[in-house]
Amino acid sequence: MFKGHPKGLYALALANTGERFGYYTMLAIFVLFLQAKFGFTAAQAGQFYGFFLAGVYFMPLIGGILADKFGYGKMVTLGIVVMFLGYLLMAVPASGSVAMVSLIGALVLICVGTGLFKGNLQVMVGNLYDDPRYSAKRDSAFSIFYMAINVGALFAPTAAVEIKEWAETSLGFSSNDAYHFSFAVACVALIISMGIYYPFRSSFRHIEGGKSKSGEKAVAEKKLSAGEMRQ
Repeated sequence: MFKGHPKGLYALALANTGERFGYYTMLAIFVLFLQAKFGFTAAQAGQFYGFFLAGVYFMPLIGGILADKFGYGKMVTLGIVVMFLGYLLMAVPASGSVAMVSLIGALVLICVGTGLFKGNLQVMVGNLYDDPRYSAKRDSAFSIFYMAINVGALFAPTAAVEIKEWAETSLGFSSNDAYHFSFAVACVALIISMGIYYPFRSSFRHIEGGKSKSGEKAVAEKKLSAGEMRQ
């Protein structure tokens, strides 16, 4: 299952592991944070949570449109930076009306960043297998890729709770402020993702553009064919 794949698959999968770990760390405590920090009821927190998830699932549509124009690699890079800024806002304690404004700004950034990053990274994985040498392994490649996602998601909730409790018991922070340490873990996870993505970029740089190489070849062939017909 793991043999015969291009090196770029493992770099992209591990980069996605770090990003998903950060995302699910934040998600694991999000509703509890809303209740503790802002006094939301369970219903209000759930509604807020629902709006956030709707944004996360809608934004990849915009991310895909932008990637067709500017390239997958650029959108992935922009996405991870925008997400980092969002998690950083959530990691910094704030009070009063500033806290709510900061939270909404952070959630918008995370939605936009996720939309730019998540879907386009998956497209890049698929584009690696446009190469005839690897095309037969496309299905197993996505199995490996989603396995990496699940690894990140598996440990995230435990990490979120443990970091919060450590901030309370060992550092003496209040329950409200301790949540911000868990959000800081998401920032660290994205730094790790960037630390994997960029050093190994040479293994997948050829598929970072708006089209895979085979796609570009097909477009060139169509243009050539059209030119011959005009002649």
